[in-house]
Amino acid sequence: MLFISFLSSFVTDILHIHYKTETAAMAWLPTLQLEWWKDPKGYHLAEVGRLKLLRVVRNGHTRDKLVPCRPLDSSHTLFGIFANTATTPEGVLAFVERFGPLTVFGHDEGDLVNDVIHRAVNMRDTFKWISAQPRRRMACEESFFGPGVTLHAWLEWDPVSNSPVWQFHPSTLIDGLWLQFAQAVTRGVHIQTCMHCGDLFETGPGTGRRLDAKFCSDEHRIAFNSLKRSREK
Repeated sequence: MLFISFLSSFVTDILHIHYKTETAAMAWLPTLQLEWWKDPKGYHLAEVGRLKLLRVVRNGHTRDKLVPCRPLDSSHTLFGIFANTATTPEGVLAFVERFGPLTVFGHDEGDLVNDVIHRAVNMRDTFKWISAQPRRRMACEESFFGPGVTLHAWLEWDPVSNSPVWQFHPSTLIDGLWLQFAQAVTRGVHIQTCMHCGDLFETGPGTGRRLDAKFCSDEHRIAFNSLKRSREK
């Protein structure tokens, strides 16, 4: 089951999510709202600082004005795009160019590329663990959702449903991606790994792929079977 504990203060609420071996359905799913910022001049890869660490840095000056964006509104499965693509320096740059930096450091000295890749691989491996059959038993000391998620949380009145609803406002884009991932898990989204390219994709009603699909597209199914036949000759 997902254990959610709130540490409330006058300033912020911190959501800590821990995975346990038991599972249970979540009765509600809060809406996610992220007001984020990005450099209108774009980003590039550069080795900066005394240690020459590779970062995604702004093309504009750190004092230049950023433009607002709402990356979580672009897709309710943006976390999947992140896990699939931000696994190389070029993939990290492309993701940041499109959706903005992952952390607040991205607005200043720049996100550390190795750190972003580590987070994407962590999320990708977690996907694979969830979809694996049989599933490897998780050790008690393993951390399932990483270091934790920081957010503001409050109740809002929804005029459509005529009822109060939870609203979660993650502090950073990476926090929002983990919250999206957690919502996908708790609502029972089926996730598979493509046998041809290794990318993660959703299956089942509304996705265009059968529940037991093994490939992210028909093209990859055909390519996989064609390659398999050539190897058997």
